[in-house]
Amino acid sequence: MKVKNYIVAFLSTFISFNAIAQIDGVADKFNEDFWVKTPVLSELTEEEEKSNAVYIADVNITTYEYGSFLNPYTGGWIDDQLMEENLHYVRVRLNNDKAIESFNKVYISNSNERKVTNLRARAITKEGKIIEFDDSNKKEIENYENYGPFTIFALEGIEVGSEIEYTYSTREPSSSYYFSENVQSTYPKRKYHYEIVSPEALVFKMKSYNGLAELTQDTSYLKDELNRYVISLDEVKKFKEEDYSLGDALKQRIEIKLFANANKRNFYSWTEAATKYSRKFYSGNNEKDLLKESKAIKKLVKEQKWEKIENQRDQIVAIEHYVKGEFKRDDIGVYYIHECIKSKIYSSKNATRLFALIFDYLNISHDIVITSDRYNKTFDEDFETYGFIDGFLMYFPKYNQFMSPSNDFMRFGLISSNYAYNTGLFLKRVKAGGVSSAYPEIKKIGGTSSDVNFDNLTADIEFTEDFEKLKAHLKHEASGYSSVYLRPRMPYLSEEKRLEELEERLKSIAEDAQITNITSQNEEMEGYLLEKPYIFEGDAELSSLIEKAGNKYLFKMGMVIGRQVEMYQDTSRKFDVENSYNHGYKRVLNITIPEGYQITNLEDLNMDVFSKNGDEKTMEFTCVYEVNDNVLTVTCNEYYNEIRIPLARYEEFRSVINAAADFNKITLVFEKK
Repeated sequence: MKVKNYIVAFLSTFISFNAIAQIDGVADKFNEDFWVKTPVLSELTEEEEKSNAVYIADVNITTYEYGSFLNPYTGGWIDDQLMEENLHYVRVRLNNDKAIESFNKVYISNSNERKVTNLRARAITKEGKIIEFDDSNKKEIENYENYGPFTIFALEGIEVGSEIEYTYSTREPSSSYYFSENVQSTYPKRKYHYEIVSPEALVFKMKSYNGLAELTQDTSYLKDELNRYVISLDEVKKFKEEDYSLGDALKQRIEIKLFANANKRNFYSWTEAATKYSRKFYSGNNEKDLLKESKAIKKLVKEQKWEKIENQRDQIVAIEHYVKGEFKRDDIGVYYIHECIKSKIYSSKNATRLFALIFDYLNISHDIVITSDRYNKTFDEDFETYGFIDGFLMYFPKYNQFMSPSNDFMRFGLISSNYAYNTGLFLKRVKAGGVSSAYPEIKKIGGTSSDVNFDNLTADIEFTEDFEKLKAHLKHEASGYSSVYLRPRMPYLSEEKRLEELEERLKSIAEDAQITNITSQNEEMEGYLLEKPYIFEGDAELSSLIEKAGNKYLFKMGMVIGRQVEMYQDTSRKFDVENSYNHGYKRVLNITIPEGYQITNLEDLNMDVFSKNGDEKTMEFTCVYEVNDNVLTVTCNEYYNEIRIPLARYEEFRSVINAAADFNKITLVFEKK
């Protein structure tokens, strides 16, 4: 191993800082004789037998060292190249057919000139027989499902109750210095071991999440001018996802980044990110292309007459509508955007730059915002790593609203709910002496409320003679997230497909409903959509919600609003509640009571279930009624205006959810007067 001469002198600069992220100590080495000659089946606990599969061992040891590398493109050797070597060892017990489906192949990516060596695999049958696999089970695929080159090792003939065991090593030029190590999975693990060994000058920083222990920095390696970071666990519980939770973001994992080398410290910081992405979206190195870009933007603005729009919000809306409506989407990587303006083709890779430069030209104040998908990794402002950079947004401080430059379904005021209700890195630009730069500011990314995200229903209901059928006019008004995956698709569907889609939604009243006279409003994407709810309506005729009981007629009125989520099962809850977005529903049911009949159980309609955060109601389901002449009007209001609900208030959340399900069960009783 070649190690730089200046490592020792440099180490003292970083060792005190590095200790913040890890725990100093001495860690046991992983047993290198793990591949025993005659393995035997493991004895499972009663709890382990309930799992589809059990990891008996899950090991990954990563070693960084300087060495030589043969460049496949030039045919020449590169000396003093930092190389990454990984040793993988996995042993899994397969308890059912589902586990066999999941583990009957080993997939190893060969990207980045990765070389795979020492690949060995075997199975231990439930009778204790050992089956060795060889190279005849291995395939080299040049481009596996467009994911690049792969080595695929098939484990054929494995059976329920057996264990598979495999190991392999990889070696490649080191290219990624910030990454995640996912510790927890849907299967329990008995032995989990992960470590990084690096030259002393390469200082890594890591942070554990969701109750996982921090890594130990093994100080016994310092005498050999090495860093060693280790986590070794005798148990990792399986991850069980819960409804209304953050999902994968709750799994135990480690975020890792290179913090320092001999020349620099604090790699991948927020300050560095602000500088990097500000340059990416606003500047460039080719003066000729920058000039072409500037001319193209000026010409586009003039042609579309955006300068003449007086209201700035209307300017933003018009620009977004034009680009997302007129430009085609393609996976192209053009940096300078004059070419995409000319071809009217853009991609997620240059959408942010395209919008940023147009807004800049028109002096529309905005910040670019970098954030993560909160269901994958909730943004952590305290651990500075590019591992949290997943999406780019635009923020307009004048309106306190966001825009998603690369999401064609979302328009001004609405961004993907996975990015909203989160924290992000706001790039605050400053100009001095004609030079533009940016500094980072960590702020909350707000989200919309139930006043914006709603799906309201008005149903005018009457009965045919002798209650044979129910006829209803149904009108839906959807806004915000409740319309965002419906309205944008409508202009691109054939008339037949469009009507089929709307009919399916109107049939939420009942499967046997015959839907006719379907109409819609505000399907166009032009304008400020948060002030233009998408409206669709139609007539329904059905009989399944009416029953005769002696001389009474029963109307399953609660089902008119569609089947609601039920959370009656009282299982133990582990995680806080996380709603996708704030949302609401207002349902108004106008029911004409047939002449000569009365409803005998109107009091069943009174409902009021709510939850408070402090003194404010943040979730509620209410139902009230009134009778005017022969028309019963039932009004239900349901809303959720709290994204994160602590575990201590889970029962309150559950009670509001179940109140809507309880409403489903309301049956009105009609009797003759």
